[in-house]
Amino acid sequence: MHKWLFIQALRGVAILAVVVFHLMSIEIKYSGGDLLLPDFLRLGQSGVDLFFVISGFVMVTVTRGRFARNREIGRFLWGRLSRIYPTYWFYFFLTAAVFLIRPNWVNSSQGHQAELFSSFFLLPNRQPPLVMVVWSLIHELWFYAVFAVLLKFNEKRLLSSLLVWGMIVATANAFATIANLSAGVRIVLHPYTFEFIIGALVAIFVASECSRKVSSRMSLMVVIVLFLVGLPLVYVFDILKEAGIMRVSIIGTLYGLLMLSLATLEREKKFIVPRFLQSIGDISYTVYLSHVLILSALGRLWAMANPARNSLVDNMIVCLLMVASVVSYGWIGYRLVELPILGVAHRLRIRWFENC
Repeated sequence: MHKWLFIQALRGVAILAVVVFHLMSIEIKYSGGDLLLPDFLRLGQSGVDLFFVISGFVMVTVTRGRFARNREIGRFLWGRLSRIYPTYWFYFFLTAAVFLIRPNWVNSSQGHQAELFSSFFLLPNRQPPLVMVVWSLIHELWFYAVFAVLLKFNEKRLLSSLLVWGMIVATANAFATIANLSAGVRIVLHPYTFEFIIGALVAIFVASECSRKVSSRMSLMVVIVLFLVGLPLVYVFDILKEAGIMRVSIIGTLYGLLMLSLATLEREKKFIVPRFLQSIGDISYTVYLSHVLILSALGRLWAMANPARNSLVDNMIVCLLMVASVVSYGWIGYRLVELPILGVAHRLRIRWFENC
């Protein structure tokens, strides 16, 4: 299996985008009225869309050549579930402790509501999860469940299976209002599925001989146009205002083209993947789970310190401090919590699924 360095760098970009997006809300809530962060940073919410596209790409990449094998479904699900649940549960219990002591500190934007059972198991529910950001993991688990079924069949059927899956979701969205359906059905038929499928289709194309026809010059042009034209147009037309077909079609396609271009450039060794972004990508899951807690705590301290009105100096200092704190804790939490868990899960996977 080829290890793509740009994937970790994109994870780093995605998580920094999400952190800055949530930092905007913290500044609005606690800064005392003056704002430093520009409205353009609302594009940071699309970091989650990028994560979904990356997920589809990675699922195809890590399972290449392993379809229709005995025990492969169990191996795959163990790898995915052990990657998500144990580390998440650490932050679930941490947030639950805060919720029990200071319930008004948790999910303030959602009326301080949370359903603990469904939150613990990451099950669909109309109430928000206790750890607000893990709504995206519920979608991820659905992607993994479907992909595990696809692993049962010959790999040659993967492309057609993904296209059929996409057609089912598209048809359902064309004839039904997904928001009116039950929580579980909404996850199954949600347009976010398209972003996962787009990432998977990009991975299939990159592995094919046809991808060799994509030149590095063309790829570089795509990257430049995406950042100078594509994303600005997404902001101007407010494409991100809702999670519908239009959003996922446009954002998913843009990020799919970005991944295809970066894969081409990396394969032809036309650019160096930044080590800093790779490192951020390594800790992205811990940062994703913990950053709202850290930002909220620092925001409350900021408000207690009586921020200076009509002065952006304190905003600049505090915003930089918040980002630095989120990244610093991410490194610590990754080393002390996530990495040991991954080590145990990897050893068990070898014992249970690869030594038999």
